[in-house]
Amino acid sequence: MVAAVPGQMCGVLPTTRYQATDTAISREIRGRLDSAIRTGVPPDPRTAALAALAHAVGLGKHLYPGNEGRSSRSRLRDLIRHDPMGGLVAHAVMDVQNGAVAQ
Repeated sequence: MVAAVPGQMCGVLPTTRYQATDTAISREIRGRLDSAIRTGVPPDPRTAALAALAHAVGLGKHLYPGNEGRSSRSRLRDLIRHDPMGGLVAHAVMDVQNGAVAQ
């Protein structure tokens, strides 16, 4: 489903990016997320958890870019309330990211 793609940041620091290799699965996952955002119907637990993680790692700005994606990004953030565990995970991810930046 994913392949590790090694690279470098600033030409020096080693990085690893994980790229989806099965586009059918990627489309299905993206479709579930888009459906939850656009219909307003409460998502199933898996989709709510996915939305929480997508929001926590900042995927909203990549999935729904620009001013036209603003309402979708807002809805993505709102989906966290449908999954209490997803919300906790999202906050934990954001705390780790904020801690890494602060150090």
